[in-house]
Amino acid sequence: MSYEIQPEIFCENCIKCGTRPVIEQTKKGWLILCPNDACKNSVAGPTINFETWNRINKKNVDLKSDKNNLMRSA
Repeated sequence: MSYEIQPEIFCENCIKCGTRPVIEQTKKGWLILCPNDACKNSVAGPTINFETWNRINKKNVDLKSDKNNLMRSA
């Protein structure tokens, strides 16, 4: 069962289709995902992780570039 995210909570739209994501509870935790089945865009974790979803779906971030200020870990 999917739950809509309240409009007061800042959450980026899906970078692939522009739809606002929904939340689902799984046996292992929570899943933020795009309701459009064709996208298959999701973030899973033991808690609802809006920070990761927003970072991945931010339109002006190039995840393939080494110019980002993201720390790399082993």
